[in-house]
Amino acid sequence: MAATNVKLQLANSEGLLTLLLFEGLSHSVLVHPTIHGEPLITAQAFYYLEQLESVAEIRFEHGDTMLTHQQMEYLVDNYLFEYSKLNQDSKISTKLAQGKYWSPDVYKMYMQYDQRNTEALVLDALNDKSVHWIKSLDPDDDTDFNDWCIVKNYSDSIFHDYLKSMSNLLNKKVSVFVSPTEEADGYIGKLRLLKCDHGLIDYHQAQRIDGLTTRDIKPGCESINIKSNTSDTAIESIDIQRIRLEKEYSPLLLSYYFSGLRENNHLLAFVGFYNVLEYYFEAAPILLGKIAKSEMEQINCVVELLASCDDIERFISTLNPTLSTQLKSNIKTSSSVEIQKFAPGSKSENINEIGRWLYELRCAIVHSKKTRKGKDTAIFEPYSDQAQNIAPALPILQWLSALCIEKDHAFSGA
Repeated sequence: MAATNVKLQLANSEGLLTLLLFEGLSHSVLVHPTIHGEPLITAQAFYYLEQLESVAEIRFEHGDTMLTHQQMEYLVDNYLFEYSKLNQDSKISTKLAQGKYWSPDVYKMYMQYDQRNTEALVLDALNDKSVHWIKSLDPDDDTDFNDWCIVKNYSDSIFHDYLKSMSNLLNKKVSVFVSPTEEADGYIGKLRLLKCDHGLIDYHQAQRIDGLTTRDIKPGCESINIKSNTSDTAIESIDIQRIRLEKEYSPLLLSYYFSGLRENNHLLAFVGFYNVLEYYFEAAPILLGKIAKSEMEQINCVVELLASCDDIERFISTLNPTLSTQLKSNIKTSSSVEIQKFAPGSKSENINEIGRWLYELRCAIVHSKKTRKGKDTAIFEPYSDQAQNIAPALPILQWLSALCIEKDHAFSGA
């Protein structure tokens, strides 16, 4: 029997210009660009690689025990957590807002294509003994119905001719003479009809990438050849990044982590990452042999458990200049009350000061009380300009939450 390849849809996966091969856990996983929706009559001659979403593909050899969807998602979550630590800009996750896959009814004579908007006749004349014949109603039509998607026996040649014709336009030039005007320069000479970005690939290249599995990635291989035989596109190969992981982390903490990672909404992202730290609010003081009488003291203990004052200093030094400047400035909220800037008197105060700063931000994000004991409070209105001001907290929270997940793994003795 043949192996089974399973694709898992990923969120925030557009623009991945490389292949990610994850190894080390129960199964290897290949993350690669894909073409969603089974395009048939909506198939494109060309795609831009940076606009394609990606999927996580798992291969099960004959005899392997299939994982449940939940188990596969957990496997991929562990790998993507490791990737997010290596690539701070990554928001790729398995946490979806809307699915793009569907289960076909293999017993029906029509299957869905084009994001389920087209139904096409499917009959397997070569392997299904119940199919006695497929004949065209046109006596002059001698089409051989080898493809089980019947329309493709017609459309493939049409599409190939279309792709070839469009490919001829990529480098086509015309001679022009344009006089200069007050608004624009003139020109005399040859000009290309099209100027395409570097990421252009044709249909066959896109299908080649979409069909890749872990079996196609050989040991020591650094790239996969995808050179087109039809069109003169710039991309001839796609690089492979290999990532190895031998740890499995807490599924609960990974869920909190990815709820923050996948969010473009700063307030929701903050809460997701903060929840990872909050998980250790009671345990951290005990582990440190301290007594924490308030939530601010608890988060200080969590930060102390995870990082030293030197660690905090080093991480802040890696922030881009804009975020670093914002970190050291008061943060304007949606009320008249500002969040006081991160301003330790000395490096030895980094732990308590970062804890204080994060806790005050957290209170302004999750509470909407106009006043507290008669005094105005700091609050953040969702989707307001002020909500964007918490941006410098997100990379710090992501870093600390990743450390917390690592520390939890160490404590578990896994």
